[in-house]
Amino acid sequence: MRKAFTLMEVLVLATIAPLMLVVVSRIFSTFIQDIPRETRVVQQNTTVLDLLQQVRRDVDGATGLPERFDTTGSDEHTLLIQQPQAVICYRLEDGRAVRTLLKGQGPSDPNEQRLWRMPNAVISWRPWTRNGVVYAVEMHSHVQQRFADLLRNRLVNSQVFFVHGAGKGREVR
Repeated sequence: MRKAFTLMEVLVLATIAPLMLVVVSRIFSTFIQDIPRETRVVQQNTTVLDLLQQVRRDVDGATGLPERFDTTGSDEHTLLIQQPQAVICYRLEDGRAVRTLLKGQGPSDPNEQRLWRMPNAVISWRPWTRNGVVYAVEMHSHVQQRFADLLRNRLVNSQVFFVHGAGKGREVR
């Protein structure tokens, strides 16, 4: 009966063990770093998709997309959506999007605001105009992710929302 390992068996084990540890450490590194990073990207994209769904609902019920309402004007950071009872203002600022209901003169009610926090998301919009009438809004979004000193755009999305009230009685081609 054998009571010890031979020198050859010990040398083979001493050679294979470090190689196995390198492979296992790579797998462990993936679980510790990459999975949480990707989870954060997916969570931010879910927030962006929630914002886009709310914009779609607001544009579906819109009568138009005005360039100006009271003291607020539409630009690359502000989107105005004319509803039958009020104007909805979307503003992009400091890694977040704010939806506010504007009803005319005076400050808006803070209870009628909705906020989406998206520190690494990039959202842009561009109105589509025909014969001086804005009939749709094109929206682009993505989540920026820094990885090894490279900035990558992840989960790139593009959508067009048509104003149903703007085309009534007119044909848009």
